[in-house]
Amino acid sequence: MKLIHIILFFTLILTFSCSNNSQLVDNNLSLLLISSDHSLGNNKFRFALLDVNGKLIDEELDEVIIRNLNSNKIQRIDPIYEEWFTGKGAYYSETIFDDFGNFEVKATRNNKTYGTALFQVNKESLTPKIGSTPPVISTKTADNIEDIKNISSDPNPNINFYKINYLDAIKNKLPTIIIFSTPALCVSGTCGPLLDHIKEISVNYPNCNYIHVEVYENFIGKNLNDLDSLKITEPTKSWKLPTEPWIFFLDREGILKYKLEGFAKYQELLDLTKDIISN
Repeated sequence: MKLIHIILFFTLILTFSCSNNSQLVDNNLSLLLISSDHSLGNNKFRFALLDVNGKLIDEELDEVIIRNLNSNKIQRIDPIYEEWFTGKGAYYSETIFDDFGNFEVKATRNNKTYGTALFQVNKESLTPKIGSTPPVISTKTADNIEDIKNISSDPNPNINFYKINYLDAIKNKLPTIIIFSTPALCVSGTCGPLLDHIKEISVNYPNCNYIHVEVYENFIGKNLNDLDSLKITEPTKSWKLPTEPWIFFLDREGILKYKLEGFAKYQELLDLTKDIISN
């Protein structure tokens, strides 16, 4: 199992930014899907758009169309650009799919240049479903900072994120926030900032189980040139996460209330944290 989606996304960004673009077609943009787990019902649909020089586009788009390749049915969406932090961001839209199968998204700028991408909508979500009890997983714990270095690639870990096993967290009647990320090996560069947001929130909202799960088992001594040799951790496999990072919010009964793929802003994370703690 490889986290191909995000790896491909940012590899393409680097490739376009550093290459000679004389052979690229001038009126074709590169549309790179960031969301990966599309299913029937409401979805958080995210994508990035690059111009022929590999620069991220952040302007208001002229038109974004999603087409069902099986029925040819057209759906128009109106995504907005969200800046995550300087130099990184993506278009976002709450999108409802009422049919499954193969789809195409086409995003067009005001100058009529456009980019397209193919994706699949499944009958059911691949990752744990909202309103369900996720598969039970055993997460690694540590008693001190030195031990944490063996189970987490976070260079500045919060020891409270490694004190409790998920097995125990879902039984102690506290809400649980569990984040899957790999700060040292995150191709997108968003794993560390996302985890830092949650660490900051945990200071003011301690009445919650906070758990960080490293995505890769053999991360020690590895770098981004070693992606092919990295092994996915068992919890990541069990929850069938196709990308990184992911964050899940569970209520006091261990029921999944919210899940986010990729980066999320501080205020959104804070609002979701307050919600699961107050209920």
